[in-house]
Amino acid sequence: MRLFLRNPLGRQPGTRLIIGFATIIFLGAILLFLPISHQADKTISLVDSFFISFSAVCVTGLAPIDIGGTLSIFGSITLAILIQLGGIGFASFALFFLMIVTNNVSFSNTQLARESLNSLPGFDIKALVRTVIITSLSCEIIGSYLSYLVFRDNYPFDKAIGISIFHAISSFNNAGFDLLGNFQGLVPYQNNILLNLTTSFLIIIGGLGFFVIYDLVTSRFSKNKKLRFHTKIVLSMSITLLFLGTIGFYFSEKNITILQAFFQSVTTRTAGFNTIDISNIKNASIIIMIVLMFVGASPGSTGGGIKTTTTFTILLSIFRIPQHKPVKAFYRKIEDESIIKAFMVATFAILAVLTVSGIIFSIEGTNFSFVEVLFECVSAFGTVGLSMGITTALSASSKILIMMLMFIGRLGPLTIAFSWKRYSKRIEYVEEKILIG
Repeated sequence: MRLFLRNPLGRQPGTRLIIGFATIIFLGAILLFLPISHQADKTISLVDSFFISFSAVCVTGLAPIDIGGTLSIFGSITLAILIQLGGIGFASFALFFLMIVTNNVSFSNTQLARESLNSLPGFDIKALVRTVIITSLSCEIIGSYLSYLVFRDNYPFDKAIGISIFHAISSFNNAGFDLLGNFQGLVPYQNNILLNLTTSFLIIIGGLGFFVIYDLVTSRFSKNKKLRFHTKIVLSMSITLLFLGTIGFYFSEKNITILQAFFQSVTTRTAGFNTIDISNIKNASIIIMIVLMFVGASPGSTGGGIKTTTTFTILLSIFRIPQHKPVKAFYRKIEDESIIKAFMVATFAILAVLTVSGIIFSIEGTNFSFVEVLFECVSAFGTVGLSMGITTALSASSKILIMMLMFIGRLGPLTIAFSWKRYSKRIEYVEEKILIG
């Protein structure tokens, strides 16, 4: 506990967050590599063990092996714990534990949890952490029971229980792993209304962000409290993306139902489950998926991507700035620093995805098309987990690059970029104009 929470050498919270996540990934990889984590006749290479651990802690869902057909009960439990730690954040668990056993929670520890949850400055982080833990466990318990009502028809009691609990954890944390085996995903349940809606509900709640959940809960029980500006942006953007994604999938894929289109719109943002065969989708659907995966979920959530608020800010700025109008919404003006950060995040993300895609494409040669590689890289950065079927065939070098993208996508480009920031004396420079466009 002290290893993750102490502040060695005065490091920034972002640096400590990176070290904490990296430590959990390393320990998870070692556990998954042990024979006890595999079924009797199965083995996992060290590279694949690290890949799965990266994918679990970064709540991505990409897998180079058949998870359901390879992992033992111990391996499945290990994977579920890694998903939970990665989705909610080890810092939140640690701070919640300290709040239970002691009242002496240091400022350094609360700052680490604040960085992990991407909380607004000045917000009661302890109250937010309580909301995170209670909401997560409540949703996962309800999701486990509802999932069990479906899986009990196809599996023995004990296995149905295990699959249901794992599925609820994977869904709420937007991980996209499943234990059904044979890389079939949820295709066999594509028309099961209960499982589709349960999974969608868990994904949506987990992807909204814990700050939004807290704001919704507190405003519901307080007559005078209005929703915060951040919450309004997240809700409006999430609803818009869900609607446009559903309509887009429904009309681009002629042979799917509205339920399948809705589910794919929900899961493509960051979860990675699928009820349709991704390798046979139309080009229009591929474009829709890449866009949704790149946008991802919302800040402080269990999902990745550049986030809904970043996309909202960029789109609004594109329309307002050329007209010399303030960038505003819901009777509030977005500060200039937030606008700059939004464009920085998007630029960094585009460069990272395109660079890694180009390198992997050159490594793999003619084994895959560039669209397949790009789809894989966007999925990794958005911590989605959808694939056009190339994950298992990637070389070790390509897998390492995908791991890097998953790590960046989970922690966020700005957290990575500013993690080693050191403050120095501020120097003012003379401004100059350059020709743009």
